[in-house]
Amino acid sequence: MGHKVKILILTNGEYGDYAFCENTEVYDCIVCADNGLKHAKRLQLKPDYIVGDLDSCSKEDWLYYKEQGVHVDVYPSQKNETDTEIAVEKAIALGGTEIDIWGGLGSRFDHTLANVHLLLGALRRGVKLRLCNPQNTVQLMDKKLRIQGKKGDILSLLPLTPLVRGVYTTNLAYAVCGGSFEIGKPYGVSNVFLEEWVEVSIEEGLLLVIQVRDE
Repeated sequence: MGHKVKILILTNGEYGDYAFCENTEVYDCIVCADNGLKHAKRLQLKPDYIVGDLDSCSKEDWLYYKEQGVHVDVYPSQKNETDTEIAVEKAIALGGTEIDIWGGLGSRFDHTLANVHLLLGALRRGVKLRLCNPQNTVQLMDKKLRIQGKKGDILSLLPLTPLVRGVYTTNLAYAVCGGSFEIGKPYGVSNVFLEEWVEVSIEEGLLLVIQVRDE
């Protein structure tokens, strides 16, 4: 098994009181997408790269980091990619095998859904990508996934393809054994951890796995 390269991307979504922003030392590299800079500054993090059209962040913020030697890639505002997509491409180009996006879920549903679509592009290239905010951690699977958590945590399973077949779960209150999930019927919502880890496997399709902190 090759060396895992963990990269953190900060975007300008929801962070709440920043309580979920922990263990930054586990990341090999930090990339800021546009006004993710604002959150980096509040968290006193120095990113390795800043990317995007920089239309939503203050000039003061990106000059602050540029003066510290942080590499800044400025893109035109008229482009086909979102700033978050550019950051993901940067992270993959840097060799990222596990990428967490903080703030990739927020009040702009169009941006949230666009970021969910980025999960597929990463998965197709063998990259584990997660979207994280104070209430949710979202990832996409096509074979098998083990999720760490706490007893009583909520886990929702939703199909991203028309049909997901051969679904098996371990350590969930409502067990699934060889089941199928069909898009348009969200009956995988709000399952519950029975132990501190859960395993989900599928035989066909793509399944969104959403770990919820419902506090």
